[in-house]
Amino acid sequence: MEAILKAEKNGGGGTTSSKHSRKKSFTRPSWLLCTIADLDKKMKKLVLSIPNKGGADSFTERADAYYQKRPQLLALIQELYDNYLSLADRYCQALAKNHHRRNSFPISSFHLDDNDDQYDKEENNGSEIIDSDAESSLSYQLPFPPAQAKFESDMIVADLVIRNVDCEIIQHELSQVDKHCNESSRKIELQESLLELLESERLILLNENARLGYKVASLIEENKGLSSESLFMKRKVAELARCMLKRREDHRVCVLSQKVEDLQGQIYGLERRNKEYYEQLLKHEEEKRIRSNMRLKGCFKVHEEAVGSVKNSEQQRNVGAEVGKKVPKPWNRVKKLDIFLCASDFNPTYC
Repeated sequence: MEAILKAEKNGGGGTTSSKHSRKKSFTRPSWLLCTIADLDKKMKKLVLSIPNKGGADSFTERADAYYQKRPQLLALIQELYDNYLSLADRYCQALAKNHHRRNSFPISSFHLDDNDDQYDKEENNGSEIIDSDAESSLSYQLPFPPAQAKFESDMIVADLVIRNVDCEIIQHELSQVDKHCNESSRKIELQESLLELLESERLILLNENARLGYKVASLIEENKGLSSESLFMKRKVAELARCMLKRREDHRVCVLSQKVEDLQGQIYGLERRNKEYYEQLLKHEEEKRIRSNMRLKGCFKVHEEAVGSVKNSEQQRNVGAEVGKKVPKPWNRVKKLDIFLCASDFNPTYC
């Protein structure tokens, strides 16, 4: 780096060393000196940290060189590359400004011995331009007007460098734009796929909604049918309940009529037995009376006959009255009993 600085200091000493020895040397800006000093320090640090070729490297030293010194070297190289690009850009801008100034003020001929004052003015103007751009460009020596071919070659090189830098910048911007376009296209594709998915889900939901609507309509119709059927079943149940009640009443009437018939049969049997017993009783009394009459017949024949006839007549009357009183009373009660009236007033809850 120090050799580069010495070459920069002695860069224009071939043809104009006698004239520029008495001129004021170009002053470098402070930021450039700081940058050069920082680079010198880093380079010295890296040179000192490089091990000797004859020494054997241990595993720790190699690991340290790989994990610590190698990243530092790569960072320094990247920084040098960035600084080179920025300095080249500034150098090209300074050359373009100087070329524009020379085109606006052309010089046809120049003699070192006869036009010292004019050269001093040119150098002063050039130094003012460089001082104005010293904050943004590297130091360089202004070429002399006689070296027109060298100046043109420098301009061509500067133009090429400018174009290369512009091309790299444009390529970088294009890569960024392409990357952004690719990301945008991927996002658009993802959004389109998402939109298609949402559209398919919407169609599925519409179909499901239509299916559910048809199902609800069918359920409503079925509910109406079930409600009408339930009303019909209620009516049938009411009719069946009435029929059951009627059948129960008819059954009770039948049972009661059977009971009445049984009772009538029992009453008829009892009346017949009573009549038989009564006839037997009459026969027994008649036999007894005949026997008694036959015993007393010899004593009181006339009187007994009269008294016997009276008694017989009275007994017949009493027997007829008793038969009229005893026999017809139960039968009349049975006849007077209203069976159907009792059946109609019968309460089914007590059955």
